[in-house]
Amino acid sequence: AVCALTPPLRIAMTGTPVENSVADVWSLEEFLNPGFLGDRKSFADRFAKPIAADAQSAAAKRLQHALEPFVLRRLKSDRRIAAELGEKREIREYCVLSAAQRREYEAALDGFRHGERRHGDIFALITSLKLICDGEGKLARLMELVESIFENDESVLVFTQYAKVGVWLREELERRFARRFPFLHGGLSAAERERQIRDFNRPGARAFVLSLRAGGFGLNLTKATHVIHFDRWWNPAVENQATDRAHRIGQDQEVFVHTFITSGTIEEHIEDILARKAALSVSVISDSEWLEAAKLDE
Repeated sequence: AVCALTPPLRIAMTGTPVENSVADVWSLEEFLNPGFLGDRKSFADRFAKPIAADAQSAAAKRLQHALEPFVLRRLKSDRRIAAELGEKREIREYCVLSAAQRREYEAALDGFRHGERRHGDIFALITSLKLICDGEGKLARLMELVESIFENDESVLVFTQYAKVGVWLREELERRFARRFPFLHGGLSAAERERQIRDFNRPGARAFVLSLRAGGFGLNLTKATHVIHFDRWWNPAVENQATDRAHRIGQDQEVFVHTFITSGTIEEHIEDILARKAALSVSVISDSEWLEAAKLDE
């Protein structure tokens, strides 16, 4: 649809140039500079396939070199841009399934292996396994962590991709700490959304539960110095954008990002996938800015 437009000047602004594969880059460039990277098939043969096999391949370097003149990035690591921005520290919080969770997890796998499979069953299985991981093992670690954060008079954002898990987390947090906590999700009206944000920003509020997709962009929540990803999304950029609700310009404190991973489950595989995607993005999108500050002054 966008390629049908005929503007005299084309600019794309995105925080996720590589969401799933380098084919995303081809889509962007096909709009910005039609034909620059060839047709979809030739791009796949020259770049996508070799880069998927090896993110550090010569093809990745060629693609990065080709894209550099057309990319202008603002990196938070550049102290000229946000000298006051606090550091961000990534922490992996490994949790274990309880005995009951392990039985439920194995039963779900056995049911899939030995049952009659239908189209789409694998997606239902993945969702089921991820929801089982979002159980009492993680909850116990969450309560320990939040208690420590509260004791230090700090605030925390708790992200989950599942609205029903968010409801459960808020209920458990309210039961444990005997106070109300806001919860932002996609089912809220604009007025309700603003009310939840105000509730978090008022004095005394220390935790904010958010749906990953509904609360992962467009918010300034620099009151929080801790971010918890209770479960994993398939795209590292989506998680990073959620983290950036707290780690953004205006944040002068160190931000701690706690990522929950249930050992011995599908979540460890998701962690591997996300690491490969992150490496893929780095391999084709240069970390250096094309226009230096001096050139901008000129």
